[in-house]
Amino acid sequence: MPFISQIQRQSDYAYFPSETPIVIDNGASYFRIGWAGENDPRVIFRNIVQRPRHKATGDDMGGSNLLSFSGHIGETVTIVGDHDPALLRYFDCTRSGPRSAFDNNVVYQFEIMEYILDFGFDRLGANGSQIDHPVLITECVCNPVHSRSKMSELLFETYGVPSVAFGVDAAFSYKYNQRHGICNEDGLAICPGFNTTHVIPFIAGEPVYKGCTRTNIGGYHVTDYLKQLLSLKYPHHMARFTWEKVEDLKMEHCYIAPTYASDTRLFQEIDPTFVPKSEAEASQQGSEVPKSRPMTQEDFKIVLGIERFRCPEVLFNPNLVGIGQAGVDEMAGVSIRRLPEKDEELEKRLTSSILMTGGSCLYPGMCERLEAGIRMIRPCGTPIKVVRALDPILDAWRGASAYAAAVQFPQQTFTRMDYFEKGEDWIRGYKFRYNL
Repeated sequence: MPFISQIQRQSDYAYFPSETPIVIDNGASYFRIGWAGENDPRVIFRNIVQRPRHKATGDDMGGSNLLSFSGHIGETVTIVGDHDPALLRYFDCTRSGPRSAFDNNVVYQFEIMEYILDFGFDRLGANGSQIDHPVLITECVCNPVHSRSKMSELLFETYGVPSVAFGVDAAFSYKYNQRHGICNEDGLAICPGFNTTHVIPFIAGEPVYKGCTRTNIGGYHVTDYLKQLLSLKYPHHMARFTWEKVEDLKMEHCYIAPTYASDTRLFQEIDPTFVPKSEAEASQQGSEVPKSRPMTQEDFKIVLGIERFRCPEVLFNPNLVGIGQAGVDEMAGVSIRRLPEKDEELEKRLTSSILMTGGSCLYPGMCERLEAGIRMIRPCGTPIKVVRALDPILDAWRGASAYAAAVQFPQQTFTRMDYFEKGEDWIRGYKFRYNL
């Protein structure tokens, strides 16, 4: 199928032996694919698909250096990931908006997932639809068997991969940081992602899924809330507040307030340096209101005030956006209480090694606020230490890459023969071990 992309296609695919695994971090926001043993993924793009039609216009795309496409007028093309706004000149994107394969953080739309995988393997350099390398792909915590089974079916039957392994992205990030001395064998992994936030307790280096907690709040809700507030504040700029621009504003200017209530009160106080216009000056003005006024520089500015910390506050208070669920600090306490073993010493070890990973933990003040929140719900004197991952965005892929490069990795995979012989019931009992 015709793809449109500015991502360069890799040229060394044939140099990797068939035993080298392909590592995929299939996140709800970004898709990352590369080779086991390497430090960085080869290809990264937004995990969305758009399928517009070529406009029936006389515009010539031959002189454009943005893309290479030789389709016919009216043909449906596939745009994977972000696209350049200049494409709107050539394609009708009004009838086909960006679509994701995820419902929250679970893959359900496997037709879209096939487009994503097609594009990922193509950019990695694969020729044809057959992939003769083992695949390690990430999934969400406690992924439903139906979703895992459909993903296995897609990889085995469509791409013919010889073997597959599934692992949790936050667990790979925790193990990667554990090897670098950032966290301990016993601890908590808190992962605020794109659509959801998870808390996973680790005991002896293995995740304990009975103690996991999840809330349906993430970076998507922060961006959407900021977009709503800016649209209400500047309605004449509403068309300019695209998702990408608001996302950039969020990552550049937002932060976590140490005490949300007190910081909010500061913005309600009157600025003592403000001088109101006197009544005399006001009375001198004419009674007629001018029909128009010249545009000034202020008309092209937006001011971010309380929005800077009000929007990311939804991670701690989801009720701000109408979601009646727990915040990340309360989730940590619930996760500890859910553990089957009631051991005070174990709980102290867990709270003394709390790792934050995921793109939504990059806000300034995140670790300090989380530590203060957990300290309020834990017994007095409990040791609490919250640290951020070395790279909250890429550590999941790097941990999976290092894992797939280990000699024992083939023992954690299941082959195409296993899938066809044992079916979905065998996948139901599949358990991935992170300690090799």
